[in-house]
Amino acid sequence: MSGIFIPTLYAMSGVCAFAALRHGFAVMQRRVSRIHLLFAMLSLLIMALILAKAGAYQAQTADTLVALRRWELSAISLVFILLPWFVAGYTGVRPRTLLIGLSAFWGLILAANLALPYGVQFVDLPRLTYFELPWGERVVDLRVLHPGIWNRIGWAGIFLVMAYSVYACVAQHRHGQPKRARALAWALGLFFASILFNWAVNHELIEFIHLSDFGFLSLLVLMDLEMMLESRDRNRRMRDILDHLPAAICQKDLEGRFQLINRRFETFFHVGGADILGKTDLDLFSREQAERARADEIRAVEIRQEVASEYVLERDGTQHILQSHQFPLLRPDGTAYAVCGVYIDITESRQKDEALNKFRRQIWHTDRVASTGAISASLAHEICQPLSAILNNAQAGLRFLEHDQVDLVEMREILQDIVRDDKRAGTIISGLRAMLQQEEMPYADIDLAQSIEEVLDLLHSELLQHGVEVERSLQANLTVRANKTQIQQVVLNLIINAQEAMTERPESERKLRVRTARDDGKVRVSISDTGAGIADHMLDRIFEGFYTTKPQGLGVGLEVCRSILESHHGAIWAEANPDRGATFHFTLPIVNTTTERPTGA
Repeated sequence: MSGIFIPTLYAMSGVCAFAALRHGFAVMQRRVSRIHLLFAMLSLLIMALILAKAGAYQAQTADTLVALRRWELSAISLVFILLPWFVAGYTGVRPRTLLIGLSAFWGLILAANLALPYGVQFVDLPRLTYFELPWGERVVDLRVLHPGIWNRIGWAGIFLVMAYSVYACVAQHRHGQPKRARALAWALGLFFASILFNWAVNHELIEFIHLSDFGFLSLLVLMDLEMMLESRDRNRRMRDILDHLPAAICQKDLEGRFQLINRRFETFFHVGGADILGKTDLDLFSREQAERARADEIRAVEIRQEVASEYVLERDGTQHILQSHQFPLLRPDGTAYAVCGVYIDITESRQKDEALNKFRRQIWHTDRVASTGAISASLAHEICQPLSAILNNAQAGLRFLEHDQVDLVEMREILQDIVRDDKRAGTIISGLRAMLQQEEMPYADIDLAQSIEEVLDLLHSELLQHGVEVERSLQANLTVRANKTQIQQVVLNLIINAQEAMTERPESERKLRVRTARDDGKVRVSISDTGAGIADHMLDRIFEGFYTTKPQGLGVGLEVCRSILESHHGAIWAEANPDRGATFHFTLPIVNTTTERPTGA
């Protein structure tokens, strides 16, 4: 049975080296948290400690014994510098001042151990003595110590670390993590129990050799097992999360080979999880689709940012619109080690958006019909005026033709009047037709001032009939990209609302002001009235659907205005005038100062 103790120590050092490598590689591959790096360093220090202890048991001279014990205590000092930080990271209990103090304390012990001639465990050169183990193996007796004051100070430091560790375990248990607290408590309990056993051996209370090496190993093995189990549980939970996300997710290496896919990816693309690993898109999809995905991956790695795109995929006999997001996974130094793809089927969402837009266009059209219906009498008068003038001029021309000598100058003036009135009638009818048509006009660059003038011309008779004086200040060359019909609908609604708000005012006080101006890369349109005004508490609510202050109102006009302007990347708001009435403002991006265009442009 002789010769088993020292080989056991070397085997224990191998276990420590294995744990250090495993946790170190896990940290480098970013599969675990940085607490594993501290554990890897602790494992290396425990390995060094055990090797120094094994050498000390076999020392041939007193000088060799002192040197090896010095290295052993240096490793112990470094262990006690790192151990509180490991406990703090594991439990989340981080009294920073205490941790820094403990590190400084053990740093001082380490410096004293290296500076003193025989280290902190000997005040002078010891004499070699031997101890025979129960199974007959003969080793150097490490109980032979000539400790000085630094050794006693070191024991005080050990008890401080013990006290903090107990406190951290209790705090972690109270914070609802009993399993983690229990695992750490068992590991630290065996570790500190072995240290107390050493103390009892040194004071000859127990006749045996030191067992702290086994305590260090117990701490390492128990925490290694617990941390790896936690890591596997964390990976399993992450996998469960990935499998339940409503998106197809995959991870590939830099060569485009699949490393990981979630369940949604398997079901959507009809692939098996085990079969796809190590393959590329060319093995699974059409060349066009594979090359497009690969191009996005390469670009994401090159620019180190997400690359988003959309494409149509034929699946199960139907077309699906996929939204693709490719982004690189980066190391701490910024280099990419993999690329992740996220694919979202937005087919149903697009169909709903299209249905919503269709419904919105129907509401907008209904609102236009209602608005023009409200001013139908005025429109009829506006159209009848040029038609009556055309009729009168045509009849006058016929009478002139009955004379023997026709005044050609007079006839030319009559024909010019007919042409002018015809164009005016045509303009009114075209504007009315545009307002009433179901089919929307496309987005185009429009002169906003001209578009507003057309609405004012359309409402000329209506405003005149109600005694409204119009003041206009329309700045030219304010070009916006918009649906002209929709923008005119907004202006029409706001002017009609302003005219109706002034109904109860004397005609001499009914003033409508329409202004346009540049406003920080946008054009602002302001329409003011001198009506009853709007209460402060109603300024935000008036743009809500079906909210109205009119007895006969439906409450959709201002909501339609808001929807139209938002679809043009604009905004609308209302203010109470200082004297009386209210002002409605809306803004639109000016073409030459914006890079983003409204949807539909």
